[in-house]
Amino acid sequence: MKTLHKLWTIALLGLLSGCTNLDETVYSGISMDDFFTNEAELVANAGRAYTKLQGYTSEQSLWTLLLQASDECAVPASGGSWYSNGRYEEIQTNNIPASNTLLTRGWNWIFNGIAACNEIVYETELSGVEFDGKEKIIAEMKVLRAFYYYMAIASWGNVPFTVDYTDTAYPEQKDRKYIFDYLEEEITANVDKLDAMPLTTNYGRVTQAAAYCLLAKMYLNAQVWFGTPMFDKAEAACRKIIDSNGYELEDNYETNFDIDNEGSRENIFVIIYDRVYTSGSSSSFYLHTLTLEAASQATFNISYGPWAGFLCQPDFFETYDEKDTRRSQTWLYGQQYSLSGSDLGFAYIPVFDESTYFNSNGGRGQYDGARCWKWHYQTDGSLTSYTISMDNDFAIFRYADVILMYAEALIRQGREAEALQLAGLKKIRTRSGLQPYEPGELTLDELYAERGRELAWEGWRHEDMIRFGKYLLKYWAHPDISEDTFRNLFPIPTDILNANPRLVQNDGY
Repeated sequence: MKTLHKLWTIALLGLLSGCTNLDETVYSGISMDDFFTNEAELVANAGRAYTKLQGYTSEQSLWTLLLQASDECAVPASGGSWYSNGRYEEIQTNNIPASNTLLTRGWNWIFNGIAACNEIVYETELSGVEFDGKEKIIAEMKVLRAFYYYMAIASWGNVPFTVDYTDTAYPEQKDRKYIFDYLEEEITANVDKLDAMPLTTNYGRVTQAAAYCLLAKMYLNAQVWFGTPMFDKAEAACRKIIDSNGYELEDNYETNFDIDNEGSRENIFVIIYDRVYTSGSSSSFYLHTLTLEAASQATFNISYGPWAGFLCQPDFFETYDEKDTRRSQTWLYGQQYSLSGSDLGFAYIPVFDESTYFNSNGGRGQYDGARCWKWHYQTDGSLTSYTISMDNDFAIFRYADVILMYAEALIRQGREAEALQLAGLKKIRTRSGLQPYEPGELTLDELYAERGRELAWEGWRHEDMIRFGKYLLKYWAHPDISEDTFRNLFPIPTDILNANPRLVQNDGY
């Protein structure tokens, strides 16, 4: 049963725009001064920037690119399927040409979101109508735009930059530090205008906690990005969220990923998905399609054959302790059973030989690889097509990540003893069936591994690998290319370079 705050937000953010109500209002034919008369109408317009988020988890978008560029996910060919002209192999082995289609799709997801934010900020500021809530919506759009730009500089470094919707010239390429400084100033100037606490009316929208999460991530990466440590600032940003007392860790890890997970107290900023209102090939969350074999239809009452592509990289699977309950809460492995409990006669094999990894004729056995079910699948028969979305909302920012970022900021400042005493860090461990860390155990390497286990497939592993110095090293199918430091950035897509003469390709490509 969906809670009312999710349904309210779906309606308010304009996610019903695809319906066929012939009597619906066409806002493009209404004067801006007549349309923007209250917060609800303004949010409905601003919802266009939020709906851009929904394409994040589609098969060829930024999420897929980040998963494949890390050690947590693999897409080996199987039986002639999923080779896809080598595009997944190129990402996994970090030998990425600028023509790779996942680069272009990921880039477009980001900059389509930025364009929407620019337009909405312009339209809202232009309107002469004044009312309570207007300033907050402008602040939301500016911080959401900062999030999109953050994703751009995290992956590509120097990118085209503009916040002027009326500027029709090719946007100028700015370096990462310039954009970082702009984003820091923009976020800090707007954070106090945002809602301070999670409310029924701001679910799925940018709040103060979301803004501080974004700042914390920026500050944690600053040293790797341009040589300036900002761990004290990361610590302070995390403390803002912790001290707000607006969020807490769930007692059960799985609660965060339930079918109806909008009630999770860890949710800080989510992408809203719904089987009715957000279904469609470009706006759905269809993890079940991407990861499961067709034989798993009987396990989850799915009435079509999933595509069996995305699986857990074997070496990542082995980072879990056998006592770690997150292993079975995140991955399907071992003997498989139907919804009624009968043996299906096959098992998912979590660890298999990397020599069979990629091959245009099919490089792995059919059931090789643990499959992801971290976001649990509805079994009511509603998953009748890959375009039908799962109901689970996808948390971009989650409170457990705040605790782990806070611990990292302390450790990087030489304060391991303080990190060890964090009640939140202890709970992350104990709710997973593990003991809290003892003195000497909480090294940066261990925290990196713990972040991987806690945040698997949530979209942060790629930048974590870079920040912890792991990305260019040898892991499973990925060669040791530690000398090729330019590969810490993706190449700018060929189509984008050809379209904007003011852009220069990243060094090395």
